[in-house]
Amino acid sequence: MRRFGVAKADVMFDASWWFTYYGIAFDESYVRGHPSYRAELEGKMRRALYDRFGSVGLGTETAEPVPVISTQMTPLNYLVGEVLGCDTYFSPGSTPCTIPRKLSREELRALEMPSVIETPPMRKVAADIEWLEQHYGRAIGDINPQGVLNNAMCVADAEIFVLFIEEPPLAKRILQIVTQTMIEVIRFIRKRTGTSSIAVTNIVEQIDPQLFVTSNCSTTMISPSIYRHFLLECDQALADALPPFGIHHCGFDLERMAPEYRKVRGLKFLEVGWGSDLRFVRSLFPDVHLNARYSPVKMRDASQEEIEHDVAKLIEAGKPLEKLSISILGLDDKVPDENVIAFFNAADKYWK
Repeated sequence: MRRFGVAKADVMFDASWWFTYYGIAFDESYVRGHPSYRAELEGKMRRALYDRFGSVGLGTETAEPVPVISTQMTPLNYLVGEVLGCDTYFSPGSTPCTIPRKLSREELRALEMPSVIETPPMRKVAADIEWLEQHYGRAIGDINPQGVLNNAMCVADAEIFVLFIEEPPLAKRILQIVTQTMIEVIRFIRKRTGTSSIAVTNIVEQIDPQLFVTSNCSTTMISPSIYRHFLLECDQALADALPPFGIHHCGFDLERMAPEYRKVRGLKFLEVGWGSDLRFVRSLFPDVHLNARYSPVKMRDASQEEIEHDVAKLIEAGKPLEKLSISILGLDDKVPDENVIAFFNAADKYWK
């Protein structure tokens, strides 16, 4: 859903926000249910945003069904984990949570690449797409595919970190299986719906809907050296197979990993976590689109004046504007509406 306003800016609300204010649960009945329910609900959610935040360019005046394969309003991260054989834990008021398989070392050595398109979760996606195309003439949207290390933790749990030290060849083999699985999942969805990462970060729709953005949330848990020796080749494989390519780094320490990300050929988009040195990151990536993230936690208690000050600093540090955007992901039910409005008003004010 494209936000209308002067600045390239957007927000994504947490599942708790949708549950608290509208009773919407992204539970098993949502994920496993009929695609018509998701389409109708997506239209209602866009209208709800318009009612609350239409003055700053969010939402749509109509509540007509939107033929999405999954919501584009909040990240749901279950799909690749399920394709890799994981179960999913569902709870009202939260997003689906992948349950790590916790395979033994012997089971990890025996791990094989799944027949991706033939797995039950992918057959469900394919059937939903066909139904949407038959009844609405098209299917749109995507499902957050996470990132390589995130998904490797779904298979091996914390053991993947031990393998980096004790059995590097096995660690690399697991990462390669995960990478190729992601490529097949994303290729299938992007070929049918046209996008792959709007459900990762909504700002993609304003920048380039074709972008694939991998989620490197877990790289805050490893050193640049570990990334270089194990994960750089995985991100490069994603970039080669799924251009245009971007990296989501929600950690507060992007400047630590940024020199390694510079080695990824074809990087077009980089999401800069709140607390990272945005000005330094810009100096390393003068030609890459940067999406500067604002803190969803700070949004709970910050004054509107403080929000305006922070947004102005982000915009100044991230220029030039043609290669900059700002966004917030994970706004929960404790964030006042007035602060959301203040964020967008500040973005539009200083976008010049």
